[in-house]
Amino acid sequence: MPDTVAVIDVGSNSIKLLVACADESSRSISTLYSKTIETRISTGINHNMPTLTKAAIIDGTATILELYRLSLEHKPNKFIVVATSAVRDAKNSVDFQKAVTEATDLRMRVLSGTEEATYIGQGVSCDPAIRNIKRFILIDIGGGSLELIRSEDRSIKEAISLPLGAVRLTERFVKDKTSALTLKTESALREYVINQIKKSGFDFYPIDLPLIATGGAFSISRAVLAEQEGKALAESLPQLERGDLNTLKQKLTTSTLQERLSIPKLPSKRADILPVALITISALLEYAGREHITHSFYNLRYGIAADLLLSYKK
Repeated sequence: MPDTVAVIDVGSNSIKLLVACADESSRSISTLYSKTIETRISTGINHNMPTLTKAAIIDGTATILELYRLSLEHKPNKFIVVATSAVRDAKNSVDFQKAVTEATDLRMRVLSGTEEATYIGQGVSCDPAIRNIKRFILIDIGGGSLELIRSEDRSIKEAISLPLGAVRLTERFVKDKTSALTLKTESALREYVINQIKKSGFDFYPIDLPLIATGGAFSISRAVLAEQEGKALAESLPQLERGDLNTLKQKLTTSTLQERLSIPKLPSKRADILPVALITISALLEYAGREHITHSFYNLRYGIAADLLLSYKK
């Protein structure tokens, strides 16, 4: 039996499991099992002193334990639990790490922003649809942060993490999550996102360099748009047009939370933050001067698995 690895990715909005093995012939990753559980641990992430609530620690630990038990059915040789922005920024992250170790005997590794961005870049490089694209810019939006990565010939040339996650920005800019967003709120949010990207100094040139996207906001948007076209997600094209994303943004920002809950393929636990994520995406595409972006399901988990299972020697 080939070496296998189980990766549990503790994100701000969801906790994900990937059990994978190496495909040496294609220098990629083969998925043996994958599961995502919507468990938002990031409430309060925008506070000056972000703290994981007791409920978040209890729920997060229970989800990790459930995914750990599911992974055992596939007899992986290696296990790893990694955490990103919400845990990284929380002043009591050690309490969460301790709870996870007591429940599973596994140590949670908290990734730095640079490590997170780098692993996401490696993960996308495992996508068969992208493997032949030698140079690209990768964008990943989570609940706590936004990663920007420049990749050339399977090598990460630049990787930064910005505090522009959908939960963080929703808490900062949206006072009433049950109502439609005002134009004033959208304008302030858009200006803030563009200013943060501009201050980072990240370079989106040359203009013909492809943009690749990962993260729940893109996956859900793609699923909603596919449903509107009468297609299953698997049948939809990975290229997302800026115009279509803006149309979806307009629909969601002008709808109440209750109205959003009736939109097919929009998970109820993401209905409060997806409008803000789409405003962020719209502002980013405007700043980058791009009319479309290509979505990939190969994200952080695949990068961690690739790092454990594959050699990236050229």
